Amino acid sequence: MKNSTDILPETTNVSDSKISLEQVPQWGERAFEWRDKSTYGQILIENYLTPLESTFGAHGDVPFAHQKRVAIDLQSYFATDWLERAPTVIVDPAMADRFHVLLGRIMRFISREAIASLEPCAVPVEIKHALLSYKGLEAYSPVFVDAYDHDQGLIRVNYYIHGTRAREEFFIDGYEIQPVFGKYRACNFFRRTLFRQRIAWLPVGRSGILSVRLNGHRVQVSLDSAGLVAGNPSDDQPRDLPLDDVFYAYPRGRGRREQLPWNVARFKAGFLGLLAAMPFARRRFNKAWVFIDRDVDADDNAEHLYRWVCKNHPEINAWFLLNRNSADWDRLAAEGFRLVPVGWKRKLLILNSQHIISSHSEFEFGGFDPKYYGRQMGWRFSFVPHGISKDDVSHWLGRRSFDLFFTTSPAEYRSIVDDDTPYRYTSREVKLTGFPRHDELARLRSASNGKIPNVILIMPTWRANLVDQRFLSLSETQQAELLREIKYFRCWREFLQSPCLRVLAQRFDKKLVFMAHPNSIDYLDVFGIPEYMQISTKADTKMLPLINDSLALVTDYTSVAFEMANLRRMVFYYQFDKDEFYRGEHNWREGYFDYVRDGFGPVAETSEGLIANIGEFLQSNNRIDELYLRRMIEAMPDRRSEVCCKIFDTIFATTRCQENS
Repeated sequence: MKNSTDILPETTNVSDSKISLEQVPQWGERAFEWRDKSTYGQILIENYLTPLESTFGAHGDVPFAHQKRVAIDLQSYFATDWLERAPTVIVDPAMADRFHVLLGRIMRFISREAIASLEPCAVPVEIKHALLSYKGLEAYSPVFVDAYDHDQGLIRVNYYIHGTRAREEFFIDGYEIQPVFGKYRACNFFRRTLFRQRIAWLPVGRSGILSVRLNGHRVQVSLDSAGLVAGNPSDDQPRDLPLDDVFYAYPRGRGRREQLPWNVARFKAGFLGLLAAMPFARRRFNKAWVFIDRDVDADDNAEHLYRWVCKNHPEINAWFLLNRNSADWDRLAAEGFRLVPVGWKRKLLILNSQHIISSHSEFEFGGFDPKYYGRQMGWRFSFVPHGISKDDVSHWLGRRSFDLFFTTSPAEYRSIVDDDTPYRYTSREVKLTGFPRHDELARLRSASNGKIPNVILIMPTWRANLVDQRFLSLSETQQAELLREIKYFRCWREFLQSPCLRVLAQRFDKKLVFMAHPNSIDYLDVFGIPEYMQISTKADTKMLPLINDSLALVTDYTSVAFEMANLRRMVFYYQFDKDEFYRGEHNWREGYFDYVRDGFGPVAETSEGLIANIGEFLQSNNRIDELYLRRMIEAMPDRRSEVCCKIFDTIFATTRCQENS
């Protein structure tokens, strides 16, 4: 027989009549110390579990107002863990297990009604479902529509699932239709999948009524995700959604239609729209393809794709965005790039563009506020990432809307589109093609004519917690003194200044190049880089020729290792802080890639071990172990120089959809 504390009623008494407010400890929104480990254990016991058990034991229920206050506090845990750079990454597996046990015990006292009553403007529906997941339900939410792709004639429907997947049926005017794309997304919080989100793209015509059945029951279909659990109401209640409502709510452009205030921002948006529609702007920028890496620099996937498009498809009205003060401006201008700096010209170009292709996700809206410019955003956005998504970056990318998302490794592709992965993207958006810069890498490799590279490239990543406002307020001398004692700099300095490393470089005639991370340039002195090493920065070095000249890479975590895998070159990992790195030191989250299991070379935790690994490799006449070579081939199987063509064809296919819609 179960203990009585394990069989509390599903919804406790919501009346406050038995207990006065003075009889129960007062809860409210708290300011938690997210990097204090007690926040995920002892604080939960002392502030919530013990008072709730005491109140329930004494009075037989917990007042609704107090349930709600606890729910408000607890939702902040999940809202914080939901963030891109969440301090909750300090929660290790053991802490996470305890956290979920405690939440389960606390949530026995919190009713579904209390969770549902949290204000939608303050608590997103997904966070409410996180709280609801501890109720042990077999349930699903109402269905909601949150996107319409005019060009492809698809709408995106969603619902949340607790427990077993529902048997689903979609109908338009009574005729069953099948999803064209879809997946079940894992909704992960604190290292555990608490529930799932069903995402499906449905083909639609220009009108009709959308209805949905889950497990044989018609469920509410709407444009809002406010409902938590779908019931089984009587048949005379409205459940279906006219497609005309979808078309009105999601006009061509980006985002949902909303009523805007008459203010300066709205006036400016209207004025810019009129300017962009003027004949002089239309003639020059109509159906433009806009490429950008970053405003401050180029030499990434967008640059390489732009160059290929201009050479092979001069009929495309292609432009490249870059700041005038970028170190790349003169180089690209001399090559004939049509460069557009920040200013009115750029605004008119973007508002007339057909495609925006960027290696950085933040340019999704072209630098405009979608609230005011959403209906003018007629372009399709293609994301050609700066690097492979080997880590879990779903919290960073998850809320961005990509029309196309290009990947380069089969494992990376599966980690994004497969069921029970944390990304919202399906095979509609995500394509496995490789990166445009790999074409240039293939050309450089071919042009080398078998010449053996002689560079050992050293590329440390940065740590987000090394510099803060308090640190920046110190003098340069104080900063240097403080940084010298930090483990990150001590360990790299120990490796770089090792006499054994210098002996190896001299004995085997290898050139050592230290490639500085952009954030580390002001602190190069603290690394203690010896004079015999070359120091390079992104501003003065073209990365791909340097990588092609490199026999091996020494790094801790950089995704540049995949470029080396593409070349079938050795990688040495130096992970002196691996226990801390994914526990809050860098705000990264572990993804599908495990360095010991999947890495392209050995992992060392000490400088002695790292140097020993390098020495063994050089003494073997640069032989790569079959284990690492097999991993390289699995990660980067296709090295043919056709990536730009594949990406162009994929983007151009959506162009035809636009013109035919």
